[in-house]
Amino acid sequence: MALPDVCEQEVVHKIWWKILPFIFVLFIINILDRVNIGYAALAMNADLGIDPWVFGLIYGIFFIGYFLFEIPRNHILARIGARIWLSRIMITWGIIVVLMAFVQTPFELGIMRFLLGVAEAGFFPGIILYLSFWFRERDVAKSYAFFIAAMPLALVIGSPLSTWIIQSIDWYGVAGWRWVFVLQGIPAVLAGICTLLYLPSIPGDAKWLNTHEKKWLEQELQAEQEKGTLPRHIPFFEIARMPIVLVLTVCLFMLYFALFGIVFWLPQIVKSFAITESVFSIGIFLMIPYAAATLGLLVWGWHSDRTGERLFHVILPLLIAAGAFVADALILNSTISLICLGIALIALFSATPPFWAIAVTGISPGPRTAGTAFINAFASLGSFLGPVIFGLLVQRSNEYDTVSGLFVLSGALVFCCIILWINGKSWYNRKNFPNDV
Repeated sequence: MALPDVCEQEVVHKIWWKILPFIFVLFIINILDRVNIGYAALAMNADLGIDPWVFGLIYGIFFIGYFLFEIPRNHILARIGARIWLSRIMITWGIIVVLMAFVQTPFELGIMRFLLGVAEAGFFPGIILYLSFWFRERDVAKSYAFFIAAMPLALVIGSPLSTWIIQSIDWYGVAGWRWVFVLQGIPAVLAGICTLLYLPSIPGDAKWLNTHEKKWLEQELQAEQEKGTLPRHIPFFEIARMPIVLVLTVCLFMLYFALFGIVFWLPQIVKSFAITESVFSIGIFLMIPYAAATLGLLVWGWHSDRTGERLFHVILPLLIAAGAFVADALILNSTISLICLGIALIALFSATPPFWAIAVTGISPGPRTAGTAFINAFASLGSFLGPVIFGLLVQRSNEYDTVSGLFVLSGALVFCCIILWINGKSWYNRKNFPNDV
């Protein structure tokens, strides 16, 4: 029961404004450091002699290190606390990003990308676990959707920022693409230090909650824990046998396969259209679809929350993205082709919040955190294969002839929709997806 002198709405409001904006900024920095290689490639590939297939492999190998270490890292966070562990993750990845500026060969770059994946492993599911320490079940899905919105917004920021650095900075005779890694790696180190100083690991450590508010929140969370609604440790093989986890893992694998298969090739594709010779102009141009994707993600997620429907809100945008990829492959006009790619990006990002709402509310409460970590870890292999296969198909055809690659991405999304629809009907129940999720 709530304490008489505690205002529930005020406590929740404090948590939203003290925790989520800070976490939101951390995720923006995380995404910037993960994708900046796609912009650096506009000049880096020529300097290091990297062909399309090798570039796809170098980018994608990040997710191998990420996959291998993601699940065990989440358990470490639960033991030693979010403040220390998230700080360690950010400082380590920031240092590795800075060191990427000094590579001299494609092999060295590949090694650094793998190590970056190892360093970042545990950050994404760790944040999900951390949010469950602060938000009750009725609030955690909303906080998660807000957190996800940082992904396309980071691309809005990263497109002009990275390309401006490449084009405008050559301090000490060092190529601009090397400064991209230096100038975007340092903020991660600083953010890690700020996390160590600012971020409370649990409600009891929060200086901005008074004693009664801390006690009330702990009572609320404890009540959910006693009902089995807070995360607990679940054996790996028990998670792997859960049908909903397997279905969602396959579907997210396909979604990531398509999304990252195109996101990290998009700067190269735009460059190949010869719309502009300016690297910075390419970055400005790419802001448009990513800004639209940010808005689309928020609006579509809000509509899914309002209607309480999830399955249709995942399948429809994925089908739209698949159709846009096919249209792009068949249309020769560069302007219309870019519009199709923009529609595909908006649709793919828009499918993400309702997908994770299915995971958050569809997986039974006890294994929820372990299940979402499992889904994200194995689905990250799709993030590896998407750029690699797309790059291989590009190299086997004419340079940046993306027709075959686009058909493969489209096929993956259609397969995802079929699997989700066939299996989703068996466990989908509207009462599991209430309007207040």
